[in-house]
Amino acid sequence: MGYDTRNPIFSFRLGEYRHGKIHRLAKLHKMPVNDFVRKILDNYLDGDLIEKPKDDLAVEMTKLRIEKLKQENKYMNLKIKFFENFGRPLSESGLRITKPQIITTEPQKTTWISSHNPEPKKEDPPMSPYDEKNNRLECLECHQKFLWAHPTEFNTQIVEFQRHITNNHGRELTHIERTAILKVNYEGASK
Repeated sequence: MGYDTRNPIFSFRLGEYRHGKIHRLAKLHKMPVNDFVRKILDNYLDGDLIEKPKDDLAVEMTKLRIEKLKQENKYMNLKIKFFENFGRPLSESGLRITKPQIITTEPQKTTWISSHNPEPKKEDPPMSPYDEKNNRLECLECHQKFLWAHPTEFNTQIVEFQRHITNNHGRELTHIERTAILKVNYEGASK
């Protein structure tokens, strides 16, 4: 068994970009290029180097699909058990309450919750836009205030508030906003 058999030579060609990059990285580590490449190969074979997944988004999507399938499976088992125990399918309202819903908590983090504990929707603020203490309307998204000094200006500001929501925020009035506008009466100038 000779030296060449015990220590074989591997030879392969690199493109200009990779060749230049390896030379720069070897120079940064103050090593000869062959030793630098040997170190990378040794680290990979020892399991210290792990290949980066080609598409992190695809991996994340696969995890989310698996989580969704788990939740759907749990939901289906619940429906089957209800049918076995009571001899009839779950009612429509029961289906709505027990079906898991997706609520996004962060841009990349999604949680599953049961709908019997719903949180308020983002576009439906739980507060009224009417400030009774100061006798004025306020947009809850951008905090623009709608003030009035006399009854005709009061009517104009109500219309302006509705236009503001439609034009600036691109949505219709929520139930709370509509109710507040209908119940508001002129009680004097705004503060």
